Amino acid sequence: MKRNAFFIAAVLICLSGCGNLEKGITTIDQGDVTTGGNITTGRLNNQVYQAVMTDGKYQTSAARQLNAEKLNNGFNQTNFDNGLLRLSYDTFSVDQHYFQEGQYLTADTIKNWLKRATDDEDSLGLNPANQEEPIIFQQLLEHNFLKEDGKTLAGISLGFAFNSVYYGSEETMTISRDTMMANARKTIQTVLTHVRQIDGLATVPIVIGLFEQSAKNDTAGGNYIYQTVSTEGGTTIDQFEPVNETHLILPVASGTSNAATDDGLNSKFITFREAIISFFPDLTGVSGKVYYVDDQVQKLVITIDSNYYSKTEVTSFTQYVGKQVETVFSEVPGVIEVQIGSITGQQAFLSRESETTAIASFVFN
Repeated sequence: MKRNAFFIAAVLICLSGCGNLEKGITTIDQGDVTTGGNITTGRLNNQVYQAVMTDGKYQTSAARQLNAEKLNNGFNQTNFDNGLLRLSYDTFSVDQHYFQEGQYLTADTIKNWLKRATDDEDSLGLNPANQEEPIIFQQLLEHNFLKEDGKTLAGISLGFAFNSVYYGSEETMTISRDTMMANARKTIQTVLTHVRQIDGLATVPIVIGLFEQSAKNDTAGGNYIYQTVSTEGGTTIDQFEPVNETHLILPVASGTSNAATDDGLNSKFITFREAIISFFPDLTGVSGKVYYVDDQVQKLVITIDSNYYSKTEVTSFTQYVGKQVETVFSEVPGVIEVQIGSITGQQAFLSRESETTAIASFVFN
């Protein structure tokens, strides 16, 4: 036994001294630490919020599942979430604030607000009581922002989603902007009054965004149409500021006039599409989605469905697409992304950051 123990100890010392045991040790990024002691996710992009991890864990929203269920397609969901972050930038700067998922409004509270009003004195429903009228208020999203210490709440943002189309059990109803806004004013007033009574939210700034959800079959998704900021404990909103943002599908339908036709982006996209189809005809689809803010392109995403499968085919095609992006969209501001895929999955990805000319590409195995 003594010989065995001595032998094992000797082997361990030898391995340790040679460094063999340490070869299996990999360091990880522990994240940045705020002055308040919380760990953050760190940052790869200076235009994106760092998130705070309380007690070393990312804090999800209590209403996270509800947020994923209520909007009628993924395009609306993405625009609703991303748009609220953008509206928050002016009030809660990326450099001086940390992001946290909503922690104050529970799923049950939001569900009760989304119901129809009833005669019950305990009813909290903010949608029309009459079953023949459409559901207007569809979803509520909360984002929290922390100060530089990573612990003190700087304020919150609330996104209110309203329907432009309601899908009833027997008929589909179109909701006018006036009808929607009448409900929106009442809804926001009620929610804001309740929120101000929550411990910690009495006086903080609250960014409010009004999102108009598009129809189910609209692959562009909806847009924020109004915004405001409630400060100094306010519970009433006197005025909303228009939000000039829009999501458009490319190519634009014939006879339609919009931002992409006015600034020539639609023509550039058609030129791009025709160029790659003429040299690489075995494609099943080329489409685009563009996001405008104040009539300026913020992001253009192009999706290409190919019938190329070998690594050499995909690599050659990706290089050609990259050169066309570089040439055709050279004067287009904003981020450009190209996603190349087939029925087997994603094949390649290209991107160009805002205010740069370099095209980054990656071909998947």
